[in-house]
Amino acid sequence: MHIYVHIPFCARKCPYCGFFSVTEANGIPAYFEALKKEILEQPVICSAEVEGDVETVYFGGGTPSYVEAEYVCEAFRYLREMFSISEGEFTIEANPNSLDESKARMYREAGFNRISIGVQSLHDDVLKTLGRLHDRQEALDAIACAKKAGFENISCDLILGVPGQREEDLYEDAQILIDAGAKHISMYSLMIEEGTPYEKLYGDRLDEFVDEDLERRMYHGLRAFLARKGLVPYEISNCAYEGYESRHNLSYWKGREYYAFGAGAHGYLNSERFAHPESVEEYVSDPMKRITEEVLSEEAKVKEKCMLALRTSEGISHELAAGCMDIINKNIGLGYLEETASGYALTQKGLNFANLIFIDFV
Repeated sequence: MHIYVHIPFCARKCPYCGFFSVTEANGIPAYFEALKKEILEQPVICSAEVEGDVETVYFGGGTPSYVEAEYVCEAFRYLREMFSISEGEFTIEANPNSLDESKARMYREAGFNRISIGVQSLHDDVLKTLGRLHDRQEALDAIACAKKAGFENISCDLILGVPGQREEDLYEDAQILIDAGAKHISMYSLMIEEGTPYEKLYGDRLDEFVDEDLERRMYHGLRAFLARKGLVPYEISNCAYEGYESRHNLSYWKGREYYAFGAGAHGYLNSERFAHPESVEEYVSDPMKRITEEVLSEEAKVKEKCMLALRTSEGISHELAAGCMDIINKNIGLGYLEETASGYALTQKGLNFANLIFIDFV
């Protein structure tokens, strides 16, 4: 069983970010009261697939480290009261400008054992373009704080394909993060999300500011660089030392079911994909409200599991692939998929066209 908790508050919304977040800090106390209510009154109705101990808990955002640590730690305590949580992977997201040693220590004492830090870059010019509130030194200080507080499982994000970014800078950032103690690195290509300031700035013309061939060289080059350093690319956007793969994210890519708490949080239980409204005010007034987005048939489940499995280096198992061979054969013919010892996986070419391949399974 897996749990996601959404903390939507940020000091400032990044111009490229398409996730649900708000900057009205005065709503924080009421939000956490509503979150408490949802957790404590949550009807524990599970399919057979999600019965048992909770394997992972993930507090994401927004910026969980932006709010007072007491709120986050208390919410985690309520989860422990309501669910069977003992050993597992328990992640807290943090941004460098809002993480200090005191918060990191409180997270660790509360039971969080993995921290994901939104570094994005260690070059101040790139950070400025991204609209980040921290600089290079603050990012390195945040990693040091996490280590000092007792976190060994540290993940850091990097963004590539940023206007003005150089390929060699990206590899330098990765090496510094490894030397600083990162065990997991997520790498994301800059995307233009609908309704963001970046959409107004770049429209659909990002390739005019970032050469597409350069962006692809960055992507494949960084994957290869990290692999040489021992951080294996186990998923399209994630590399890790053995044993430090994100168990929570792997649960998504394996099509597992999971609870979701908080405004804007999306969950998947009993074949139903649901979401909470993307409004703090609406969530505070009715934290139990859910919107059913889709109820998956057995056929749809198989196709979705195939699609999600393709995100991983393991790919689709032969057993699972039996229900999607027409789609798989089509993409083998296009050079996007290849057969492996265990099933079918994306080729190097397929990594560049993954979203087109995924559409075939929808």
